[in-house]
Amino acid sequence: MADHFTHPESQVSAAERGVSCGEIPHSLHHLRGRDRNHGQELVEFAITLPILLLIIFGVLDLGRLFHALITITNAAREGARYGTFFPDDLTGIDFVTRREAQNSGITLNPGVSAISVTYPQGYGEHLPIRVTVTYSFQLFIAGILPNSNLTLIRYAEMMVP
Repeated sequence: MADHFTHPESQVSAAERGVSCGEIPHSLHHLRGRDRNHGQELVEFAITLPILLLIIFGVLDLGRLFHALITITNAAREGARYGTFFPDDLTGIDFVTRREAQNSGITLNPGVSAISVTYPQGYGEHLPIRVTVTYSFQLFIAGILPNSNLTLIRYAEMMVP
Protein backbone atom coordinates (compact mmCIF):
# COMPACT_ATOMS: atom_id res chain seq x y z
CA MET A 1 0.00 0.00 0.00
CA ALA A 2 2.87 2.40 0.67
CA ASP A 3 4.45 1.52 -2.68
CA HIS A 4 1.74 3.10 -4.77
CA PHE A 5 2.92 6.61 -3.69
CA THR A 6 6.40 6.24 -5.20
CA HIS A 7 6.81 7.37 -8.77
CA PRO A 8 7.97 4.59 -11.11
CA GLU A 9 10.64 6.80 -12.75
CA SER A 10 12.27 7.58 -9.41
CA GLN A 11 13.36 3.97 -9.13
CA VAL A 12 15.10 4.01 -12.54
CA SER A 13 18.86 4.63 -12.34
CA ALA A 14 20.64 7.35 -14.28
CA ALA A 15 22.34 4.78 -16.50
CA GLU A 16 18.99 3.30 -17.43
CA ARG A 17 17.67 6.73 -18.40
CA GLY A 18 20.66 7.27 -20.70
CA VAL A 19 22.45 9.94 -18.68
CA SER A 20 26.19 9.57 -18.21
CA CYS A 21 28.13 11.02 -15.30
CA GLY A 22 29.52 13.99 -17.29
CA GLU A 23 26.25 15.07 -18.82
CA ILE A 24 23.65 17.34 -17.34
CA PRO A 25 20.06 16.14 -17.58
CA HIS A 26 17.88 18.17 -19.96
CA SER A 27 15.72 19.36 -17.06
CA LEU A 28 18.75 21.12 -15.44
CA HIS A 29 20.01 23.05 -18.51
CA HIS A 30 18.25 26.22 -17.38
CA LEU A 31 20.35 26.26 -14.20
CA ARG A 32 23.58 26.14 -16.19
CA GLY A 33 22.75 29.44 -17.92
CA ARG A 34 22.06 31.12 -14.59
CA ASP A 35 25.57 30.39 -13.35
CA ARG A 36 27.04 32.26 -16.31
CA ASN A 37 24.74 35.23 -15.67
CA HIS A 38 25.94 35.55 -12.06
CA GLY A 39 29.44 36.39 -13.25
CA GLN A 40 28.08 38.90 -15.74
CA GLU A 41 25.92 40.52 -13.04
CA LEU A 42 28.94 40.88 -10.76
CA VAL A 43 30.97 42.57 -13.49
CA GLU A 44 28.12 44.96 -14.29
CA PHE A 45 27.69 45.74 -10.60
CA ALA A 46 31.44 46.40 -10.22
CA ILE A 47 31.32 48.81 -13.15
CA THR A 48 28.21 50.71 -12.02
CA LEU A 49 28.99 50.86 -8.28
CA PRO A 50 31.55 53.73 -8.52
CA ILE A 51 29.16 55.73 -10.69
CA LEU A 52 26.33 55.13 -8.25
CA LEU A 53 28.51 56.18 -5.29
CA LEU A 54 29.62 59.30 -7.14
CA ILE A 55 25.99 60.27 -7.72
CA ILE A 56 25.03 59.60 -4.08
CA PHE A 57 27.94 61.60 -2.63
CA GLY A 58 27.37 64.35 -5.22
CA VAL A 59 23.77 64.72 -4.10
CA LEU A 60 24.88 64.79 -0.46
CA ASP A 61 27.45 67.49 -1.27
CA LEU A 62 24.85 69.58 -3.08
CA GLY A 63 22.55 69.35 -0.07
CA ARG A 64 25.35 70.37 2.27
CA LEU A 65 26.35 73.20 -0.08
CA PHE A 66 22.82 74.64 -0.20
CA HIS A 67 22.55 74.35 3.58
CA ALA A 68 25.82 76.25 3.98
CA LEU A 69 24.73 78.97 1.53
CA ILE A 70 21.40 79.46 3.28
CA THR A 71 23.06 79.49 6.70
CA ILE A 72 25.70 82.10 5.87
CA THR A 73 23.07 84.23 4.11
CA ASN A 74 20.91 84.17 7.24
CA ALA A 75 23.95 84.89 9.41
CA ALA A 76 24.86 87.92 7.29
CA ARG A 77 21.24 89.11 7.46
CA GLU A 78 21.17 88.83 11.25
CA GLY A 79 24.46 90.69 11.52
CA ALA A 80 23.16 93.45 9.24
CA ARG A 81 19.91 93.67 11.21
CA TYR A 82 21.84 94.06 14.45
CA GLY A 83 24.08 96.59 12.73
CA THR A 84 21.12 98.78 11.79
CA PHE A 85 20.43 99.36 15.49
CA PHE A 86 24.05 99.41 16.69
CA PRO A 87 26.26 100.41 13.72
CA ASP A 88 29.24 101.21 15.97
CA ASP A 89 29.27 97.82 17.72
CA LEU A 90 31.49 95.78 15.36
CA THR A 91 32.15 93.15 18.02
CA GLY A 92 28.40 92.72 18.57
CA ILE A 93 27.77 92.40 14.81
CA ASP A 94 30.50 89.76 14.60
CA PHE A 95 29.08 87.89 17.62
CA VAL A 96 25.47 87.91 16.33
CA THR A 97 26.59 86.73 12.89
CA ARG A 98 28.67 83.84 14.29
CA ARG A 99 25.91 82.84 16.72
CA GLU A 100 23.30 82.67 13.95
CA ALA A 101 25.55 80.43 11.86
CA GLN A 102 26.36 78.26 14.88
CA ASN A 103 22.65 77.79 15.63
CA SER A 104 22.25 76.33 12.13
CA GLY A 105 25.19 73.96 12.44
CA ILE A 106 28.02 75.90 10.79
CA THR A 107 30.96 77.20 12.75
CA LEU A 108 32.54 80.34 11.36
CA ASN A 109 36.10 79.92 12.58
CA PRO A 110 38.28 83.03 12.32
CA GLY A 111 41.00 81.28 10.28
CA VAL A 112 38.60 79.60 7.85
CA SER A 113 35.86 82.20 7.50
CA ALA A 114 35.63 85.96 7.64
CA ILE A 115 32.99 88.48 8.62
CA SER A 116 33.38 92.01 7.36
CA VAL A 117 31.28 95.10 8.03
CA THR A 118 31.30 97.92 5.51
CA TYR A 119 29.37 101.10 4.87
CA PRO A 120 29.03 101.28 1.05
CA GLN A 121 27.73 104.88 0.91
CA GLY A 122 29.40 106.18 4.03
CA TYR A 123 28.66 105.98 7.72
CA GLY A 124 25.54 107.58 9.15
CA GLU A 125 21.79 107.58 9.44
CA HIS A 126 19.70 106.55 6.41
CA LEU A 127 22.74 104.92 4.82
CA PRO A 128 23.23 101.18 4.30
CA ILE A 129 25.39 98.84 6.32
CA ARG A 130 26.70 95.68 4.65
CA VAL A 131 27.75 92.50 6.45
CA THR A 132 29.69 90.02 4.30
CA VAL A 133 30.34 86.42 5.35
CA THR A 134 33.06 84.38 3.63
CA TYR A 135 33.08 80.64 4.33
CA SER A 136 35.39 77.87 3.11
CA PHE A 137 33.39 74.77 2.16
CA GLN A 138 35.00 71.31 1.88
CA LEU A 139 33.36 68.77 -0.46
CA PHE A 140 33.00 65.05 0.39
CA ILE A 141 34.20 64.05 -3.06
CA ALA A 142 37.57 65.70 -2.50
CA GLY A 143 39.66 63.04 -4.24
CA ILE A 144 37.83 63.30 -7.55
CA LEU A 145 37.78 67.05 -8.18
CA PRO A 146 41.00 69.04 -8.63
CA ASN A 147 39.89 71.74 -6.17
CA SER A 148 37.51 70.49 -3.50
CA ASN A 149 37.52 73.72 -1.46
CA LEU A 150 34.84 76.19 -2.39
CA THR A 151 34.78 79.74 -1.08
CA LEU A 152 31.22 80.83 -0.40
CA ILE A 153 30.52 84.55 -0.08
CA ARG A 154 27.18 86.02 0.93
CA TYR A 155 26.25 89.49 2.12
CA ALA A 156 23.27 91.35 3.45
CA GLU A 157 22.69 95.08 3.27
CA MET A 158 20.22 97.08 5.37
CA MET A 159 19.52 100.75 5.96
CA VAL A 160 20.48 102.34 9.26
CA PRO A 161 17.37 104.19 10.54
